Amino acid sequence: MRGAPASRIVAAAITILVVASGITYYYLTRSSRFAYPTFRYGSVPEYACHGNADIDDHGGRQRHTIPNLVHYVWLLKDAAEFRLGFKAFVSIYSAHLFWRPERIYLHTDAAPEVLSRARLSGTAWTRRVLALPGLTPNHVEAPRATTKGVEIVQMEHKADFLRMVALRDFGGVYLDVDAVPLRDVAHLRSSGFANVLGGATALSMKHSGYINNGVMMSTANSSLMKIYYHAAHEFFDGAWETASIHLLTDLANRLLPLPSEVLILQPQAFAPTSWELEDQKRLFLPTLRAGGPQGSSVDGGVGSAATCRDALAWLRQREGGETDRWELDFSSTYVLHAFDDGIAKIRGWDHKVDVGYVLSRQSNYARAVYPAVWDAVQKGIISEDEIG
Repeated sequence: MRGAPASRIVAAAITILVVASGITYYYLTRSSRFAYPTFRYGSVPEYACHGNADIDDHGGRQRHTIPNLVHYVWLLKDAAEFRLGFKAFVSIYSAHLFWRPERIYLHTDAAPEVLSRARLSGTAWTRRVLALPGLTPNHVEAPRATTKGVEIVQMEHKADFLRMVALRDFGGVYLDVDAVPLRDVAHLRSSGFANVLGGATALSMKHSGYINNGVMMSTANSSLMKIYYHAAHEFFDGAWETASIHLLTDLANRLLPLPSEVLILQPQAFAPTSWELEDQKRLFLPTLRAGGPQGSSVDGGVGSAATCRDALAWLRQREGGETDRWELDFSSTYVLHAFDDGIAKIRGWDHKVDVGYVLSRQSNYARAVYPAVWDAVQKGIISEDEIG
């Protein structure tokens, strides 16, 4: 009789354990199944698909070439001042250096007189960017509302619409100002696809599977960009990601069956680190050791298209102890989308990202962008007294 209560307690404990395990399994499996939002495209007009021949005159697959144009969007918080910082210079100068584009378009709502004043008396980084060969300001009006009348308030949302227009009308490569080219993308532009996109790195399943809209490549008037623009006006609801990465992810995957329309690369290509704070820490937090080759040269192969030997070189260096344990592998990365909105929360440093920070090569970001910054130093674009 004494054993009965004990057996009931054991049975109850087992029951509780089974129920708890079932609940845990349910929530874990449900949250770990990736499913991006889907949209109803019935309201998107059919003419968005017109004018795109996916089959050539001989019945074969149409091959597209993405023009060598680069696009940035820069909207002013203060209409009287056009001001760019060091990290914007790093991105734009890297595009100029590694891609040699025909033009670098800066789509901005800055008035002509504001730009003229910035060229003459703006900050050093502003003047350097505006003086780059091929840098072409293109005046735009920031959208205030969608065609359905939904107000567009956030600056980032306004920029979302403007990047779609730039790629639809001009074609080329769109870059966020925190996205830094690390090597040439010429063979991606000539891959035959009308659009080349890349996945976004995430640290949790909840954020996995999406496409990064901070780096996009497209021909002018591609089906994807025309539908993307129409659909963004249809589905924008003011939420942070609805008409940007959610819509782009759904649409790009829907258009995958179209011959030569969309090529989607792995996250390592354009966004090897995520926007989450832990990854920003891995990217920007300096260590006590400096390293990397002294005086890396662009002519020596940095920034050029990779070879089979290049693809294996970094692994050999890691195995040979030539790299630091904390160093990230960007050997297969074309563009480093260096999300930086949370670096002020990272403890252990002064949060300064400047010339001296990069040349010391004590962080993953610094080592990645070092070749372009060093090139600017060698060419006298960055003066000796700024090196520190």
